[in-house]
Amino acid sequence: MNKTISLIIIILIFSCGTKNLHQNRVFIQDDKLYGELENGIPEKDSLIELKNKKGTVIGIGKMAVENNDVSFLKFDLWKEYNSNGILSAEGNYKISSYIDCCTAGACRVFYYYRIGKWKYFKENGELDFTLDFVPKEHSVDTRCQGGDKMIFGIVENIPLEYWDRVTINKIYELQKISFSHSYTISTMIPLNGKMYYETENDF
Repeated sequence: MNKTISLIIIILIFSCGTKNLHQNRVFIQDDKLYGELENGIPEKDSLIELKNKKGTVIGIGKMAVENNDVSFLKFDLWKEYNSNGILSAEGNYKISSYIDCCTAGACRVFYYYRIGKWKYFKENGELDFTLDFVPKEHSVDTRCQGGDKMIFGIVENIPLEYWDRVTINKIYELQKISFSHSYTISTMIPLNGKMYYETENDF
């Protein structure tokens, strides 16, 4: 009898716990839009050549695929070129996300950031300098009360051999990430542990 009662109590506790677990789950729009994003890598991708309005290649690398369409999200190794088609930088990106509050409720906002060693080149193709982008937590304002936290790559140290040509202002510019999406150019700017956004039309 006592064993039966104990078994019933255990079942009731487990059932209540499972019920509460389901009640506490929150639906997040686009939560798995790019899969699990393990190590910042999407489930589907495509190798892309990005070109400017003049048709000059300004970037070669992988971008995440969203519903069979190529997104704006870069990841893995990228080679970037200036407006004349000359290699200017080479390094890796990762994809990450944070939570915003959209019209229908909580939604996931995706972005990409630099990580690890990035090489920067002179106009003649010679290596100019190398910087290490370290992933750090930043706060970001959203439409949700209290905002959210996000990971973003920043330069913590300037190697001694580059002090003569890599200034604080240059680091400020190199840490920015700009991307075009839905006829808008957005620029992410990390500053003192917080993320700021600037936007402009891209017509």
